[in-house]
Amino acid sequence: MEISEMIKEMRIKKGMTQQQLADSVYVTRQTISKWELGKSVPDEASLSLLYQCLEIDNNERKTLKRLAANKQHIFLLMVALLFSPAVIGIRYCLFMMGKLENQRFKIAMQSVGFILFAFYLRTLKDHIAYILIFLTSISYLTYKCYMLSLERKTE
Repeated sequence: MEISEMIKEMRIKKGMTQQQLADSVYVTRQTISKWELGKSVPDEASLSLLYQCLEIDNNERKTLKRLAANKQHIFLLMVALLFSPAVIGIRYCLFMMGKLENQRFKIAMQSVGFILFAFYLRTLKDHIAYILIFLTSISYLTYKCYMLSLERKTE
C-alpha cells in the first residue's frame, strides 16, 4: 500500500475532511490533497502530527515512516540530478547534438533524453503516465524515422 492511500484511508476512517486534518497537522488542505494523491510526502514533523491526529498504531507508524522515507529519498535524488552541475554538461551535450551529422545517432540520443525527462515527469503523475509516456516516445521515434526517410528520398 502506498503512503498516499494509507493517509486517505485513515483520514476517512476517522471521519475527517481534508480541511479538518490540515488544521490538525498545521498544513493547508492542498498539502493534504497532494499527500493523498501521491504528489508529495509528509516530512518528519507532519508525520508525527499525523500519528497523533489519526491515532495510528505502532505497526502502521513504521510502515508510514518507511514509505515516506523511500519517497523522500527518490525525490531528493531527482532534485539533486536535475539541479546539479551535471545539468551544465547535459546542456552542452544537447548543444553539440544539434551539430551532429549522423541523424540516427542524433535521434537515438534525443529519444534517450526524452525517456529520462519522462521519468522525471512520472514523479508528478500517476500510473497512467507510464502508458502516455511510452506512446509519446514511440510516436516521436516513428516520426523522426519517417522524417529521416523523407530526407533520404529527396537526396
